Amino acid sequence: MIIPKIREIKEALISFFTKPYTTKFPATSFVPEEGYRGFPEYDVGMCIGCGACEQVCTASAIEITDNIIQKKRTLSVNYFSCVNCGQCEENCTTEKGIMNKNTLYSFSSPDKGAIEHFNIIEKDLVICEACGEIIGCRDHLQYIKRKLGPKAFAHPNFLLNTQSEITELPSYSTKSILRREDYIKELCPKCRQKVVVKDEF
Repeated sequence: MIIPKIREIKEALISFFTKPYTTKFPATSFVPEEGYRGFPEYDVGMCIGCGACEQVCTASAIEITDNIIQKKRTLSVNYFSCVNCGQCEENCTTEKGIMNKNTLYSFSSPDKGAIEHFNIIEKDLVICEACGEIIGCRDHLQYIKRKLGPKAFAHPNFLLNTQSEITELPSYSTKSILRREDYIKELCPKCRQKVVVKDEF
């Protein structure tokens, strides 16, 4: 019985003179340890709305909602579901669109409805002028155009994207029949293929 007691006294003395493993937050400021990933946050300027983060999210914490009428894509991160795996940051197309921050979030509150830990951003959608389907986000097209350089001007969608930066493009409505003049319009791959085939044959 004496040996276990000596061991317990030894452990108590070691614990008394060593640094505690827990922090005193919120009494003292939170200092993250090296390698702490934290929660992901979108960078509005760097995110292109491609949706790669949602596809690789292991906890389904990232949600993308498209509103075709308003031509808006909403990207949100639910911090209650996030497991801080860092897959979204690792697989981000621009490598800076979503990044894990060392910010500490306190999820404790007496009012459940008052807790809103969602990182939400909006992006403009590009809609096919023929069928009304989603082509992608405007920022995504601009990112691809910058990557392609001069080669981008071979595609009508990128030409129109450049034109929209200079002047306002005329309004359009969806059509049931595609004609040759529809080639110089913002079309999805399926509709553009139909226009090309119609021209050829």
